[in-house]
Order: sequence, then C-alpha cells, then structure tokens
Amino acid sequence: MTLFANKVAFVTGASQGIGKATALILAKYGAYIVAVDISKEVERTAEEIKQLGRECISVITDVTNRERVESAVKTAIKQFDKLDILVNCAGIVSSSLLLDLPEELWDKTIDVNLKGVYLVSQAVSKEMVKRRTGKIVNISSQASKVGEIGNGAYCASKAGVNALTQVLALELAPYNINVNAVCPGYTDTEIMQKVFEIRGPIEQMTPADYEKDLLSQCAFEAYGQT
Repeated sequence: MTLFANKVAFVTGASQGIGKATALILAKYGAYIVAVDISKEVERTAEEIKQLGRECISVITDVTNRERVESAVKTAIKQFDKLDILVNCAGIVSSSLLLDLPEELWDKTIDVNLKGVYLVSQAVSKEMVKRRTGKIVNISSQASKVGEIGNGAYCASKAGVNALTQVLALELAPYNINVNAVCPGYTDTEIMQKVFEIRGPIEQMTPADYEKDLLSQCAFEAYGQT
C-alpha cells in the first residue's frame, strides 16, 4: 500500500499505544518512520516497522527538553533529508482529585502533554516551512471537551493542545502546512489499562457490527490494535 509512499513521518510516543499503532499503520501505507519516545521500547517499534519492509529510525528523546527535541529533528533530517508528517502523540495520564493534586504532577502533565507538543511542533514546522508543505496531527482527547473527575491536569493539558492546534493551523496555513487535532475517546492501550478498567463498559456501549462500517474499521485498525 503506497498512500504515503516516500513520505517521512515523525511520530512521538511511538513505543506503545496510539503512538505505536500510528507509526505502524503509516509504515504499512508506505511512509518512512522516525519513531520517537523517551523509552528504549521505541526500538522495538522500529524493528517491527523494518519487518514491514519500511525504513525506520528510532530516537530516544524527552519531548519536554528543547535541546533533545532539536537534536532528534536534526537526526531525522540527516537520515531522510525532510519531514512530511508530524504526529504528536507523546502523553501521560495523571489521576488525582484537584484538591489533592501535587504541583509536581500538574507540572509534569502539562510539560509532557502540552509543552511537548509546542516544542516538537516548533522544531519540525521550521523544517516544513523551508519546503512549504507538511501535515501535523496532534493527538488530543475527548477529555479536552468535558471535565472528568480526577483528571484535572490531563483535561487542562489536552484543552491546551486544542487551542495550540488552532493557532498553529492559522500561522502555518500560508506555508501550505495543515494542522489538525484528533480527540479519541477511551482507547484500550497500556496507559489506560493502568488507570481504568475500561474494556467491559466500552464494549457494552459499542454496536456489535461496528467493524462492518468502513470508517470504523479504519479507526479500529489504526488505534484499536496495539
């Protein structure tokens, strides 16, 4: 499949969950992948992508650190000479009632989920501006639209991602760079399994024939199988 043939995708949070699934499906459809994560597990993602016959490099970095982000982008440019797609997927979930939420947990959640999007988008978009083309997709959340008890920091960070996405879309449009956010609901990934027991309730709310619908199947393939 060659939908993204010769395109280079920079995917953060690629060691597990939605980030890993996104990297794999972009590779499946022809893209070269820069798999980025703070965890060494991202190297496994790179190996799986290579088994698909796609070129891939893994870069271990901290999206909250400007120098490390810029170094990761330089590594990607050195390898592939361009970046066509950015998927900002690195994120954490913090669970605590606001009255009990430690300041350090608030800071860490905002840093990873929001500052990380800012730093990576800034570094990658500078390369895209040079070529006057690019696609940026920020992985936000339904939690950005509704409050969730015990998820104050997470909800705030994802609402910030939505606002930042809108600003980036306006500022980068003159350079033919599209910026969008995707807001998934509960997704059965490693990070969610540590916080919620979600499979049973979500399956009960899901129509039995959802896989028969083409759009649902595409979403299931991209995000449901990790």
